[in-house]
Amino acid sequence: MTELAVSAVPGPGAPTLVSLAHTRWLLLGLALATGMEFYTFDSVNLVLPDMTGTLGLSADEASWLLTVYSCSLFVGVPVSIWMAGHVGYKRFLLATTVLFALASMGCALSSTLKTLLTWRAIQGLAGAGLLNWWRASVYLLMPKPQRSPSLMRISTVLYLSSAAGLLLSGYLTDQFNWRLIFLPNLLYAAGAVCLLLRYYPTVAPPSPSRVARTDWLGIVLLAVGLISLQIVLNRGEIDGWFGSPLIRNLAALTVATLAVFLLWQYSPNNRAPLLDLALVRDRRVMSAILIGLFTGMILSGSLFVLPEYLRNISAHTYSARQTGQIICVYALTAAAVRPLMVPLIAHLGQRKTIIGALSMLIASMLLFQHYLTRDTPTADYILPLVLYGLCLSPLLPAIGSGTVAQIAQDKLLDGVSLYMTFRQFGASLGVALLTILLDHRETLHSSRLFEHLQGAGSATAASLASRSANAIAHGYANLDSYRLALAQLAEAAREQAATLSYADAFSFMALIGVAALCLVPVIPPTPVVHKK
Repeated sequence: MTELAVSAVPGPGAPTLVSLAHTRWLLLGLALATGMEFYTFDSVNLVLPDMTGTLGLSADEASWLLTVYSCSLFVGVPVSIWMAGHVGYKRFLLATTVLFALASMGCALSSTLKTLLTWRAIQGLAGAGLLNWWRASVYLLMPKPQRSPSLMRISTVLYLSSAAGLLLSGYLTDQFNWRLIFLPNLLYAAGAVCLLLRYYPTVAPPSPSRVARTDWLGIVLLAVGLISLQIVLNRGEIDGWFGSPLIRNLAALTVATLAVFLLWQYSPNNRAPLLDLALVRDRRVMSAILIGLFTGMILSGSLFVLPEYLRNISAHTYSARQTGQIICVYALTAAAVRPLMVPLIAHLGQRKTIIGALSMLIASMLLFQHYLTRDTPTADYILPLVLYGLCLSPLLPAIGSGTVAQIAQDKLLDGVSLYMTFRQFGASLGVALLTILLDHRETLHSSRLFEHLQGAGSATAASLASRSANAIAHGYANLDSYRLALAQLAEAAREQAATLSYADAFSFMALIGVAALCLVPVIPPTPVVHKK
């Protein structure tokens, strides 16, 4: 077993803590551990309609399965840096891997919404550690020349895990039961634990360490603020926003606790802040955080909206397997081109890479908006999904490098924590805002369509007459046929309103991409490597 009791903050030379012969196995162990989270995230998004159908949940209750997980991720990211410093990096990574697998089994066995939400929250807390520490481990254990290639190898496996989640979970759900989608996590966890036990070195945190003390007040304030915010975003539209005393009180609690949290993090009396917010003064860190926040909104939002539309609204009524086969195009594209991104980013530089990637992301969202109709051919989804995959491969490493690659070695873990915290906040915010947007726009489009139907008297009458005649031809009485025609026309209007609202959701994400693009000039120029 590889056991090296070395400092977590190596000197300027960044010594190699893992031999070259063991590096590939260590990276595979990290990829398998984090691959569980990527596999599960895409799987649950895909089979959400099946989960809600089995448990008898409303659309609002179904959204909680995603938002509770995202909120737990958001809270867990900064806490994971502190926790790992207390129990040891290797032990923490192994424990979160096992915990995520156990929580997956809890989800598979859940029979009520309350139980399922509890296990999803635990999954989110464990997933935060996995998402944080695959990247942190590379920066902690690898010298600079090996970091970009190592990140590339792991992220390629992560994209393949997303593709596996879409393909395998769709098949398992259609052929058997959605509960079986969580079983592959046991294989992921078993492989990861074996490899990490053997090849992950024991790294001692630096002494004296900022994580030696516990920012309990910061943890409590952050948790209360985020949970309150999530409830406001999810229940606001349903409860009438500030017309509801509960929403007003929770909104006030959110503002108060988050304001006190920020003041406490900057306070000189807080010797062990949960987040090192002083790093935000660095232009690279600040720009990466802001762009990462907007990017997180788009990435989580699109992967929430698209499967919902394909399975619930589209006239083709795609099954889970068919939907997974369509959406996996993005993951396979990202995995295929990811090895090319290391030299590309080095050649173009960070800013040009981010501009190109965000431009493809905006184009992808606009194409979705343009193509989205009730009977969109399956082939029309391919181009925007390919653009989406081509965007992901350079965008995420280019943004992340602005946070960690350019800052001091002893601040690497704090940089990773800040970047991932705000990116997960964007992911949680994206799903909540899109849920609100879809409800609002569907109501608006419905009212406009019914006004149009009432105004177009002759056209509406002709449509009703045609539908009624068709019903009579199938054996309905005159009165029943007219009622059936009215119901069919109302349902067609509802479906069209839903389609328009989903198209609006992609337009909204394109606007978020434009906002992120406007932040690129904040990033300081980086040296560009030209081939001789």
